[in-house]
Amino acid sequence: MQTKNKANLALGISAAGFIGTMAAGGTGFLPGLLHHGFLAATIGGLADWFAVTAIFHKPLGISYRTDILRRNRSRIMDAIVTFASDDLLSTQNIMRVIEGQDTARLLVEYLEHRGGRERVHEVVETVLLRAVDDLDTAAVAAELSPAIREGLQSFALEDVVSDLLRMLAEEEHSERILASLLAISQRLLASEPLQQVLLARITSLRQQYEKDSAGRAFVLASLGITDERILELLLARMQQQLTTMLAEPTESYASIKAGLETMLRALSQDARLRDILQDRKEQLLERLDIEGGLARWLEANLKGEAPFWLPQVHVFLDDRIDDFTRSEPWQRRFDRFVKQFVEDELTKHHDLIPGIIRERLAEFSDDELVAFVEAKVQDDLQMIRINGSLVGSLVGMGLYLVVTLLERMWGL
Repeated sequence: MQTKNKANLALGISAAGFIGTMAAGGTGFLPGLLHHGFLAATIGGLADWFAVTAIFHKPLGISYRTDILRRNRSRIMDAIVTFASDDLLSTQNIMRVIEGQDTARLLVEYLEHRGGRERVHEVVETVLLRAVDDLDTAAVAAELSPAIREGLQSFALEDVVSDLLRMLAEEEHSERILASLLAISQRLLASEPLQQVLLARITSLRQQYEKDSAGRAFVLASLGITDERILELLLARMQQQLTTMLAEPTESYASIKAGLETMLRALSQDARLRDILQDRKEQLLERLDIEGGLARWLEANLKGEAPFWLPQVHVFLDDRIDDFTRSEPWQRRFDRFVKQFVEDELTKHHDLIPGIIRERLAEFSDDELVAFVEAKVQDDLQMIRINGSLVGSLVGMGLYLVVTLLERMWGL
């Protein structure tokens, strides 16, 4: 049963008891005690009903000093706004609550156990993909291509090549280059295509050697020297030479190495090579469509649902989140920053709070405000009515008892 119905029931019982005991009220002590108890309960219940109802409505149509909430709305709203903004939601009270919180640990908890990491990935990915999809690649390419072209033109390729050749001519690098060349030569000698080329060349040379001489052909045939045999001997000899040079320095190795170093140094100082490289660079830049190529590359590689850079962004975010969750200094700095930021913003914009509260209250019409407040405090107010009936009955019976005792004591 609702509290309001209980209060109405208490008032109804009091009134019924008062009426029911009216005839027997003067016939004895106990009937008189009950009668006066019910009478006082009825009076107290009616008085409290009138008082409670007068807060929100006009009881019995009486308008004098009733409908308090509606008539004093402006003053009540001012008091609520002042209390909420200057006391309840003052900067000091809000900061007192925030200072008791470890905002960094709350953030770590959110990131690690409440899906915060995934949410960060989702938000950053959405923002970046939307920004990139809206990117005008043609305009970006048009802005960047002049700088790229100027950078390529100013790039001294000939100087870089000269420095590279001088560096390669140093013994440390020349030995590695020569070793690589010898190893490559070994693999080439073992390759079928090169052997076929050498065999064809041997056949051609043998035919030129024999020409119309039957004696030369007879001697070669009698000795079993075929083209394949000559190729086999040649390959074996060359492989042996290469293996020897790779195993230990020989005179041939030293000669080849010195020749390679000399060639590299000469090329590094060759003015013709520098001129050729510079001319080729300028010709290439003239034919190169930097703007169009850059626009096509940006369109193909930056946009789309899964561009190449997105995994790197996720890795970067995970690394930064891991760094934050493991670093207490970072967390302390973050906690200080958040609290200082909140305090600064509250101090700067605290005057907005009264306006927000007033604006929210102004959204209620008079009837809505009355209904809202009444719904929040109705149970407590109805208990006042119930208590009024109970206290009234006790007071009524107490007064009746006192009067009766005085009458008997004084013989009235």
